[in-house]
Amino acid sequence: MIKLQNDKLAESMIQQRQYQKIILSKLKENFLQGHNTVVEVDTGLGKRVLAFLLIKDVLSEQRVLLLLHSTISYSETIHYFKVEYGGFRESEFQAFSSKTSGWLRYKILDEARVVAATPQTFANAFNKLPQSKKPKFNVVIINEIDKIVRRHGDSRLLIFPYNNLIPHFAYSGAWIVGMTGTIRDSHILYNQSKDQIEIQPEIVSLDKRIPELHIIRMDTLLAQTDIKNYIQNTYIQRYHVKASPELQTILDLIDQGIKDLRQLIIDETMEQHPTLLETIPSSQVALVSGMLESGNTQKYQGLLLIRKYCTAMQPKKFRKFLFRLKKFGITKDLIYDLPEYNAKIDKVLELIKKQPQNSKTVVLCSFLDTAQKLEDEIQQIGVTTFQVTGQVRNKISVLNKFKEIEEKAVLVMTAVGERDIDLPQANLLIVYDVVNTVKTMYQRFKRTRGGLVLCLCYKKTFEEQKVNRLLQEISKRYPWSSIIE
Repeated sequence: MIKLQNDKLAESMIQQRQYQKIILSKLKENFLQGHNTVVEVDTGLGKRVLAFLLIKDVLSEQRVLLLLHSTISYSETIHYFKVEYGGFRESEFQAFSSKTSGWLRYKILDEARVVAATPQTFANAFNKLPQSKKPKFNVVIINEIDKIVRRHGDSRLLIFPYNNLIPHFAYSGAWIVGMTGTIRDSHILYNQSKDQIEIQPEIVSLDKRIPELHIIRMDTLLAQTDIKNYIQNTYIQRYHVKASPELQTILDLIDQGIKDLRQLIIDETMEQHPTLLETIPSSQVALVSGMLESGNTQKYQGLLLIRKYCTAMQPKKFRKFLFRLKKFGITKDLIYDLPEYNAKIDKVLELIKKQPQNSKTVVLCSFLDTAQKLEDEIQQIGVTTFQVTGQVRNKISVLNKFKEIEEKAVLVMTAVGERDIDLPQANLLIVYDVVNTVKTMYQRFKRTRGGLVLCLCYKKTFEEQKVNRLLQEISKRYPWSSIIE
């Protein structure tokens, strides 16, 4: 017999908000009725708090598995649950990572009421157990559930190991609840019966793989709760940068090459599979190019990547790739005349110099060479700088130092910080380069929990158009907190 604590939630050091109480009440109702649930709560509105209250108060007698999508999410959540929030007995809430010894993992899986782990680490331990000894969970909570959907898929819509874990949890009768702030993107599917590539909302794909799925949407919460009182507006501006004449010419030549190759791919594909691209706009061929059989696909993807390098890396790093593009009109003289570093570096320094004393700035970029160049140049102007990339081991320690420092400081981060890092101490967020995925960029914009975001882009290039499209989509999908200026 499943038992739930009564409606009066256990006392907690957390001051609950009205919308959180309403969400928890709805989750309790869905649990009793056996409805798996996705909770859409915008970034910065307390998904971690909701998970904690759900586990500790609403489901206090249930066995719970908490899956955290990354090592940063794992570290932050364990800290908050055990230190900031408190309330769990030592033996009640246990976690294991890739560094945890094998015997201890199995002990935790066997004994703890609440088990927290990253999905891969959990799957590694879980799959090694014989069927008779596999742990049983009443509840499975998946953090950032939108991340489990493949960007491109066919019959396998979910990423590994969720393609195996979700059917097991569903078959065993576990209640599945997912938390996310960004479940409004779509992904690409091949419909074999129609011989057609289609764009499908991620939430539809989740609905196909998780039975009895209900969704608590932000739109409903905005209409029926006080959640709007806690939303922090993010002001997003395009910040134009003038590329050097050499880089401008190179980008124009690459653009033309991309357009020509794209048309060749469309023509080839339509000749072999007349219906394959019927539902895909020509502007989105890049999204599906990896699923096409055209002989020009590899060249096309290569050009797209080099163009990205030209706007996100430094010339010293991407120059070598340009020598391959002679047939597109890119000459050696043009390549050798490129400046030492991109004009965006100067713009970042200019913006940082304008910031007041004791201010904090975050700069997001895609590549390590740019992160290192930014750190070197910012230090040259006498500003304390911190860096968080995939190569930095103790990321939490670096982030804490940035948060606590009382002088003017800059944090340079690569994509490792797109989720699960909260930086409300920062006054300004500078985005050095953007990617096409709307939810990814929205997550990055929200790292500072409101305030001003500046998106750098080279004027009169594809990048300006890319930023315009991105901001238009963000404004459409997440209108409650994004103010595009």
